[in-house]
Amino acid sequence: MPKYDLPKCFGPYLRYALSVNFKNFEFFDENKRHRLFFLAEFKQADMTVAFRRKMRRAGFHVEVGPALDSTRYATLRTDKAAVLNAIGLSIWDEYVSRVELSLPVKPSPVAALTKRRIISRVGPGKRLVRPLLIGMLDDGCPFAAAQFLRQTANAGLTTRVRAIWDQNQGRQPVQVRDGAGNQCLFGEPLQDFNYGLEFQRASDAPGEPARQVGLDEWIQLHSTPSGSVDEDGCYADAGFTSLKGRSSHGAHVMDVLAGRIPTSSRIGPASDRRDPPSWHSATDPASSIDVVFVQFPEICIKDATGVWLKAYVLDGIRYILSHADPNKTERVIVNLSYGPTTGPHDGTSELEAALAAMVSEFNGANGKPQLEIVLAAGNSYLSEGHVAFTRDYSRPNHIEWTWRLPPDNSVLCFAEVWMKTADAGGVVVTLTSPSGVVYAPSPPLSSGLTSVPVAPAGVDVPIVWGDDTMWRLQVEPTVVAPKIAAAEHGDWTVKVTGIRAAVELHAFVARTDPNMGVMSGAKASSFVDPSWERTRSAEASCIRAEGEFDRSGSLVRRDGTLNGIATAEDAGIHVAGGYILSNGRKSTYSSAGPARSGPLALRRGPDFVLPCDDSYALSGVRGGGNRSGSVFRLAGTSAAAPQFAREIADATPLQPTNPPGTPAEIGKRGGGNLDAP
Repeated sequence: MPKYDLPKCFGPYLRYALSVNFKNFEFFDENKRHRLFFLAEFKQADMTVAFRRKMRRAGFHVEVGPALDSTRYATLRTDKAAVLNAIGLSIWDEYVSRVELSLPVKPSPVAALTKRRIISRVGPGKRLVRPLLIGMLDDGCPFAAAQFLRQTANAGLTTRVRAIWDQNQGRQPVQVRDGAGNQCLFGEPLQDFNYGLEFQRASDAPGEPARQVGLDEWIQLHSTPSGSVDEDGCYADAGFTSLKGRSSHGAHVMDVLAGRIPTSSRIGPASDRRDPPSWHSATDPASSIDVVFVQFPEICIKDATGVWLKAYVLDGIRYILSHADPNKTERVIVNLSYGPTTGPHDGTSELEAALAAMVSEFNGANGKPQLEIVLAAGNSYLSEGHVAFTRDYSRPNHIEWTWRLPPDNSVLCFAEVWMKTADAGGVVVTLTSPSGVVYAPSPPLSSGLTSVPVAPAGVDVPIVWGDDTMWRLQVEPTVVAPKIAAAEHGDWTVKVTGIRAAVELHAFVARTDPNMGVMSGAKASSFVDPSWERTRSAEASCIRAEGEFDRSGSLVRRDGTLNGIATAEDAGIHVAGGYILSNGRKSTYSSAGPARSGPLALRRGPDFVLPCDDSYALSGVRGGGNRSGSVFRLAGTSAAAPQFAREIADATPLQPTNPPGTPAEIGKRGGGNLDAP
């Protein structure tokens, strides 16, 4: 099978996909002309047209996602041939600095792209434009729940959800008869983004062919004789599968961010948390403002690694911005309570750089709204997924640790090793199975990929991205099933040799434990420092300070675990961690800084921490479920981010309490504890 070098711009997960002929992507159909989905960073912002033209001349069809900005970042879709053919490969390196596969992807058919209308199908007198717009990228939008409805003098009952973009590929509009018995459609394909369905709040005018029913009219069609809304039927008939149960991640986050009853009314007075909640309705702007919701695809939610986020997030933010009226919308606040545990953690990951470019361009000047993005700090503080090591002169030039893979794990597991490129010369990373099989770096094959025998594990050749060099490691699923060659479970050994003195190394495990609402059989893998476990763990288990047992001396670190796209210090990007109401300490799971050293201004920790748990025994905060009047507790910094976004939306003066006094505490709690909005 012939080999040749892949373009330097190809990212680690695209390289892996090529090495296994896209074997692990169940949604990829080689018998049809389907697409691969990418986030690309071009060398210059104006190169997308020339790139697409040159690829077309070489015989490769490339679709470029719509953009109303002038950043260097674009989402792309193309055929598999464009990343396998030698001519196509040379074009990638000519125009592109970095390109990464956005996993998972369900390709879509070829179609021409058209420029998006900024506000579509909303005529005069039918819309309420405010200077603030809230955007959400999540899973589950209960648009018919009481907390997101309002009564208007002219239109009657209307939802505050201005639009939903369901990114699930292959969804078809719902055929429905309106109140007059006319055949209509609910849900419209996006002719610019070219995947998923859009659901606007407003309906088309009566009499139009294939008239689109809007969210408001859809709710009216599911009204009961008593005046209530049949929410079960409303969501089931529309095919919103995330809303079929009692709870969803998106419903909770959306209620905390923009619901009628703020978190402060759900947790009791600050003077005594033993008192019951007041359940008082809010009067702040966030409780009445419009929301634009981007529904992540179901196949993506099933993949907890977060490496798929790249293109879906950038497209989603551009979709939200397309609903901002350039003459009236002053601020757009976007909440994203998802993120990877992998990446360079120094602000230079492709998606993080794209987010920074977006907030830099949409800065409130030149007729553009001010964009602010709020991220969750992450929940990986206790997940044992970060190794940090700096070699001093007294230590040998190699190091090893254990990567523990659980049995019956149904998903692929990834890990990454990062070093500065200037220090990576002569360094070799190997992975050894529990039975002693050694896997050394080997490049993927990029030609003749019709039948590729997939190894149970592997280490990719080092990839240079900016100032960093990264080795990607992977182990196939360990579940034993018919016709599946399972990888070994147990303790794998990661060994790094050739480390020079004073050189720093970091490693991160990709999260695999399932997202909320997912039953996948996936289990989390973790790192273990066997030497520390033998010599220090017994003593450390007797030493406790600030609610934590001592971990000093271990290669496995709890600091430096921030969300992989939340590590740069940027005025337009905010990061929220969580704390425990009963004692003011950081929530046990809430990820901490600092970021790795790098070329940018970096975070020492989250901006602030907000309430995420009542106590060690009672975790989570209350938020709305998928039906009116229901609440449930969601534990995690996913609930902290929307609280912080609400504070920003309400322009509330931030007055943190219990400010940290040491660098370690700043890494955990940033500027201190904020009361719930």
